Amino acid sequence: MKKPMITLAALLFSGALTATATAQQPGNPAAPQQNAPQTQTMQTPQNLPDASEFSDTDLDAFIATQKEMAGIQQTYSRKLQASKDEPQKAMKVQQEAQQKMVEAVEENGLELERYNQIVRLAQHDADFRATLQEKL
Repeated sequence: MKKPMITLAALLFSGALTATATAQQPGNPAAPQQNAPQTQTMQTPQNLPDASEFSDTDLDAFIATQKEMAGIQQTYSRKLQASKDEPQKAMKVQQEAQQKMVEAVEENGLELERYNQIVRLAQHDADFRATLQEKL
């Protein structure tokens, strides 16, 4: 019972960081503008994709990415902890972690947007989340 909770935590952690990495990419229309107010909008269920939109290939690639994300999370959590008293170094570590996560997504054959759609749906749809956990 403990493994699915850890897996879910990794899912949510990696999704949040990957979404951040996506938003920070140059030229991304989702990236915050310097003078724009920085408000976040919550995804509502009607804005979410349907689980049937994801192929088995998408889900398998997502699961492979999640397994890599767990290792990235462990490695960079330790590095962040070690640099907690050095804000500049901590920022570089966080950026490096985000880049590694983006690379993991792409190396497993997913586009960042597709990966983020799966994460968002898993956060809001318990049945879909259970399907992903079974694959893990």
